[in-house]
Amino acid sequence: MREQTDVSRELVIWHEFDGPGDTSIEVLEQLCREYSQSHGIQVTPKVMNISELESRLYDVASTGDGPHMAFVPADMTGFGMRSRYSIVPTEICNLVESFGSESLVSMQLEGQQYGVPVLKGNHLVLYYNNEIYPEAPASWEEIRESGTELISKGITPIAGDFEQPYWFIPFLTAFGGWPLKEGRPNFLNDEMKLALQFVYDQAEAGLLESMNGSIELLERFIAGEVGAIVCGEWIFNYLDGQLGQKLGVGSLPSVQGRTSISMSSAIGLVYPNDSLESELREDILSFTSFMLSEASQWAWGTQVQRIPIHPVVLEQLMDTVSYTRRELISLQKGSRYIPISPYMNAVWKSIQAGLQLLLQQGVSIAFHTMEQTYWNELKQDNSLREKVEQ
Repeated sequence: MREQTDVSRELVIWHEFDGPGDTSIEVLEQLCREYSQSHGIQVTPKVMNISELESRLYDVASTGDGPHMAFVPADMTGFGMRSRYSIVPTEICNLVESFGSESLVSMQLEGQQYGVPVLKGNHLVLYYNNEIYPEAPASWEEIRESGTELISKGITPIAGDFEQPYWFIPFLTAFGGWPLKEGRPNFLNDEMKLALQFVYDQAEAGLLESMNGSIELLERFIAGEVGAIVCGEWIFNYLDGQLGQKLGVGSLPSVQGRTSISMSSAIGLVYPNDSLESELREDILSFTSFMLSEASQWAWGTQVQRIPIHPVVLEQLMDTVSYTRRELISLQKGSRYIPISPYMNAVWKSIQAGLQLLLQQGVSIAFHTMEQTYWNELKQDNSLREKVEQ
């Protein structure tokens, strides 16, 4: 018999499963309803776009406004004290470790466990329409060879949301770059300039187009106006439902013979505003355990085709899923985990500021804007500036 939900007791979860293509919201809302009904406490998910989520979490210490939990990509663990995250207690860490999983480290900051991984993946792949590309183009040279004919038919060879830093990272890695080196920001360099120039050149040649990743990118790909898109593992369920047998998945095209490496990330729960110090601590931890249960993990894996953190559930899924989905999951092995660092918020903002100008104003202005934005961000955060100057 279900308990009567006590609406005077409420757990609030912020998350960023927004946009028509991000079907992950369906399972999160379902699990919140199930928990509310079975445990007698209201669990309320609140959606916002990722920029708003990032901004609001980053400012928790100064505003005092925060949820009991947030469901976030692992790099937001790096906000640490800025978001007044509670440290994950031992019993939850032991539960994750009991899976035989090494995933806890994916949400640690400076040795502290600030987050609990629930899903993994979040890596970029190349989705292609196999009626346009019989198989995934393995290199940008292949894209150039077939590009003239596709362009003549009104088809954009390849697209992505290249104003977003996460989408840009595979170009940076292809030229040997990475946002951090030895724990410090290291992106204002020749590798960044080469990556910016490459993207600019492909766009000038008509081979690449940048589109809004939540709507335009997906709509035009589904309509057959784009041959292939760079997009995340998280969108597979939506594209699979829209394109069916026409959908192919492959690795990111190489750049001048160099491998493009995507970031990957856990997605999990953090506890802002010292929420585990509140009177709702036990409810919060109970909900966390519920999200890690085999039943909940199976729901994520089957209903919206995400990658569960629970290895037993994942192994069972791999025995039942399609070849295309197995390929999608296996491509995570070639990715590199996103850095968990207090510097990353400034790094992301700086790269994004430059990318927003790149295709209209060129490499020099884009790079200069990144530099200016980075130093402005450090000026606003004394603790980060002091670390950089040490």
